[in-house]
Amino acid sequence: MSARTVGLVGLGNIGTPMGLSLLRAGLGLVVRDLREEAAAECVAAGARFAASNAELLDATDLIGIAVVDDRQLRALMLGEDGLLDQAKPGTTFIVHSTVLPATIHEVAAAADERGVNVVDAQVSGGDLRAREGDLALMVGGRAEDVERCTEYFAAVGRRAQHMGESGSGAATKVAIQMMTFGNWIAAMEAMRLARALGIDEKVLADFATDTTADSWVAQTWGNYDRLQREHRLAGTEDLYRLFDKDLFNGVALGRELGLQLPVTAVSSQVLADTWKERLGIDEPAQD
Repeated sequence: MSARTVGLVGLGNIGTPMGLSLLRAGLGLVVRDLREEAAAECVAAGARFAASNAELLDATDLIGIAVVDDRQLRALMLGEDGLLDQAKPGTTFIVHSTVLPATIHEVAAAADERGVNVVDAQVSGGDLRAREGDLALMVGGRAEDVERCTEYFAAVGRRAQHMGESGSGAATKVAIQMMTFGNWIAAMEAMRLARALGIDEKVLADFATDTTADSWVAQTWGNYDRLQREHRLAGTEDLYRLFDKDLFNGVALGRELGLQLPVTAVSSQVLADTWKERLGIDEPAQD
C-alpha cells in the first residue's frame, strides 16, 4: 500500500467519487472545499479535511483540482491567497475542471514563474465511473510533469492519454463534450418522436445498442435523468448552465479559430430547453 499523500480540491459530483477512488487505491488524501460538509463522504472514508489552502499545501505537493469552471479555477489559483502564491516550488497541480485551453495556459504560465507545475487532466465517464476509478483522462502538459502523476491517474482512471502540451487536455475535453452532448440532444429528439409513435423508449434504447445508433448515450440511457434528480444543483438553472457551458466553450473556440461549428452552436442554445421538455419542467410564465 502506497504511503504517498495527495490533495484534492472541489468535492462535487465528480470530485467526491474521485477522492474515494484515491483512498481505495491506498493513497493518503487531504481534501479541501469551501463547504466543509461537501467533504463528509471522503472524510468518513479516511481523508483529512484541510481548513485552508496553506494547510493543504503543507500536507502534499501533488494536488488535483475539480472546481466547476474557469472563474473558480482562476480565483483558486491566481486570486488573493490563492494556491500559486503559497505553493512550494516543485508542487504539481492536476486540473480536472472543464475549462478553456486559454485558462490553462494562463494558470500554467503563472505557475512556471513560481517553479510550480500544472498538468491539465480533464476526465470523462461521469460520476458512476468516477466512483469505480474507471475514468478516462485526457492529459496536457510537459512529459516529466505528467509522469509525476502516474500513480494518481492509475487510482482514478482506466486510461490516461497524454494529448500534448499544456492545454491539450482541456482542448480534448471540449471536443469530447461536443460529441457527447450532440449525441444526447439527438437521442432526446429521437425519443420524443418514438414516444409520439407509441414506442417504449427503454426498449428503443436497448435495441439501439445493437444498431448503427449505438453510443455511450444509448448504453447508459436514463443517466442524465438520474443526474437531474440526484445532482446537488438539481432544480436550479445552474445545473443546465453546468452542462451547456461546455458547448458554449466549443462555439467560442470555433470563433477564435475561424471554424464554423453550426451543430454545436444550435446545441448550445437548445440543450437546456430540450432537457426540460423531456423532464416535463414548465418554464415560468413571463410577465
